[in-house]
Amino acid sequence: MNNNETYLLYSALCYEEGHSRRTQHILKVYALAKLLGEWEKISEKEQQILQAAAILHDIAIKYCKENYNGDASQENQKKEAPRLVKKFLEEANYAPEYIPQIIELVLKHHDYDTPRDKLLQLLMEADLIINCYESHPDRSKMAQIQDVFQTSAGKELLKKYKGK
Repeated sequence: MNNNETYLLYSALCYEEGHSRRTQHILKVYALAKLLGEWEKISEKEQQILQAAAILHDIAIKYCKENYNGDASQENQKKEAPRLVKKFLEEANYAPEYIPQIIELVLKHHDYDTPRDKLLQLLMEADLIINCYESHPDRSKMAQIQDVFQTSAGKELLKKYKGK
């Protein structure tokens, strides 16, 4: 069967049960990752992997909040994400060979100090840009964020961010 991105997105949004911030965050990161991937002219397969990872990049937060006394730390998310991501992807009929790479992207999307491939870079940039609009980082934090960026489109979009 074909990867069913529409089903995956719908399932992720339903899973969040209307939680306003997380639902909007999924949609925004997904849209921006899609744009960045297309702008960088990645392959169709890479685009599917990137978009699935964007949809699921924070999927473990809800589970961790509910099962770890509100503690959705990166450590807890990394414990729970592989199982959750695999479940969502299998239910959406993603090809088994896509699943390990999508899980890896989800697990590493906050690992800013490690080497990264093109897809991880694009996911990080999409998430960081959206996080800026949602959390309004101070100048010091913005300098740290800028250091992560490598793509011309990501750098340009981040430069357009004006803050509060």
